Amino acid sequence: MMLIIERDQKELLVCDGARVDVLYIDWYEVNKTLLTRQTEGGRLVRIHRRVAPALERGVVIYATPEWSIQIEIRPCPVIVLQTDDLNTIGHFCFDVGNRHLPLFWFEDGLALAYDGQLYPALKGQYGDQVILDTRTLSPAFALQAYGQTGDR
Repeated sequence: MMLIIERDQKELLVCDGARVDVLYIDWYEVNKTLLTRQTEGGRLVRIHRRVAPALERGVVIYATPEWSIQIEIRPCPVIVLQTDDLNTIGHFCFDVGNRHLPLFWFEDGLALAYDGQLYPALKGQYGDQVILDTRTLSPAFALQAYGQTGDR
């Protein structure tokens, strides 16, 4: 049996003692309007959204008094630029922006999802300032047009 969730609704209340079932998604799926996936507990779920904010880690998309379904964004391999030099950050943003790849802000630098062709080029250009890591890319930390981040 498939559970169909229309998520264009307001925030749901979770009852104390309700079990949490986790729905794992990837960072690039946070804005999808139609998503069919199985939860960690084995429930088949279809999310149908017309217009709604991006799915965030921890958001409850379904709740009953007995159980709820909560979003979890899977960590993924990322390329991180670690520098305080604004000139270097500007060049890096230009290099990545020319490929139309989203950048994410972290306290220790800028990150983007791993790209096997781009990593060697960035490593060659920025040296030890570019590292590989595993992180959760949240829409709240995505850089938007004109340098603004998402709603935090």
